Amino acid sequence: MYGLLILVINATVLTVPITSIPFIYTAPLGGCANFTAYVDHLSPWGIASVHAVSNTGALTKPTFQPYPTPKFVNGRVCGDFLTVKVERWRSLGPVVPVTVKGEDSVYVYQGVPLEVNGTAILRVKSFTPPQVEGDFYFKVWSTQSLGVYMEEYVVYSTAKISAYGIANITYISLSDTKADYYFVIPTAGVRVDGVKPWTPDFNLMFSPNQTAAVGRPRVVVEQIALPVVGQCNGTALVYNPVERPLQIYVKLTTGEEYVLNFYHLPTAVKTWLFKGATAKTVDGQDLPVYAVSTEDGLPVAMCIVEGPTYYVYVKVGDVVYKYPAEVREGAVEAYTDLVKPRVVLDVQGFNATVAPEVARLGTNVTVRLLLNGSVVAEYVVRAAPRLVINASSLYREMRVVDVLGSPIDRFAVYVGGLKFYGERGAAKIIPLADPVAVEINGVKYLVSVRPVVKLPTLTLESFVKMFVAAGAVGAVAAVGMRGRREEKKEERGGRDVVEV
Repeated sequence: MYGLLILVINATVLTVPITSIPFIYTAPLGGCANFTAYVDHLSPWGIASVHAVSNTGALTKPTFQPYPTPKFVNGRVCGDFLTVKVERWRSLGPVVPVTVKGEDSVYVYQGVPLEVNGTAILRVKSFTPPQVEGDFYFKVWSTQSLGVYMEEYVVYSTAKISAYGIANITYISLSDTKADYYFVIPTAGVRVDGVKPWTPDFNLMFSPNQTAAVGRPRVVVEQIALPVVGQCNGTALVYNPVERPLQIYVKLTTGEEYVLNFYHLPTAVKTWLFKGATAKTVDGQDLPVYAVSTEDGLPVAMCIVEGPTYYVYVKVGDVVYKYPAEVREGAVEAYTDLVKPRVVLDVQGFNATVAPEVARLGTNVTVRLLLNGSVVAEYVVRAAPRLVINASSLYREMRVVDVLGSPIDRFAVYVGGLKFYGERGAAKIIPLADPVAVEINGVKYLVSVRPVVKLPTLTLESFVKMFVAAGAVGAVAAVGMRGRREEKKEERGGRDVVEV
């Protein structure tokens, strides 16, 4: 967490952690509301923009009260949602010097934008609606009369104004040593001496409780002691409360020491007794935790403190992976990019192994399929929670027939160390080797793997075919012999008759 955004909508106070930069937070409105938003003036972040958003996605800027800054804005907004953007700006001290550097008046022509650098109050009178581009600028007010647009802005960085008219610019410096006056911002552990109250001509807002002063300020910084609460006792000290990030030195009675970094000053340091650590795969499976340490590499002993980043170590084979963890009531929990792949097959009967059993998501793993203890296939795939393997594509169909082409009723095919059974002349095998052995009635034949294998044997079906064929041939032969005997009789009979 980089800090806190305090957002007040009507009477509702929201404390929003700033988790990234740039950071955009959206809150529901459902109408019109008064709002206030501010961030720590000592942090390097600032409010870059505030918009009202409608349900159609249209953006409108709210009406700000004079004079907003990147650290503090308030006003009134109407819309369905309120969105606040926090961006990197710069930090301000407990005492902000303000110097008015003079005024300038320039003509602004169409097509030639006016560029303003630094901090300035900008008042524009234009015959066309002014258009402003840039970061960290806020519209204070606007009106229109007799075709003339009059608007006022506060600019804190580079801004370009497109208009057709006159621009009056009041330049302001927030860092001069010889200031016209100061804004004193209450900060824990800081006391400002040598100033007295004063009422400036215009009041730039940096914090809710700021005061204006003149004189020669002297900033006195004192260390702060924070209470240590929870299940472990100890002390917590802030030696320099104006630095960002804040460094909080914690020493527990167990002997454990921490240096915590915060972009805001917490009210207390929370502690728990260490309840253990867990690590999860991508799909939520538990992983064995090898070790737990703090950000500086020291092992965790008895206590857990809110604030530091803890790391969980997971050992996979000879490789140790390190992951940041979250603290939940004394337990340390880390979500990793590791997976334990589970193999899903489209046919039954196989065993599958994955090496390595735990791997980073998307890295290569090796899947081996085993049938009766023999490796029948090996695949290299990307690690994922589910690995879908098409094992049915490993099988080939082989037909086994006898010398007459009749299918063998029952047989077995030996391929390497595997045995496949076939019926009615067909078997599905995994061709791991060539040749293979086909066993029929205890007799094995060594054959090459082909779609159709013909063996030197006869099935019962072939014997029947042969018997029927033999009977048919015998009948034909008998009929032929009878005919030949009758022909011979006729020939002999003809020779016995003698005509006189």
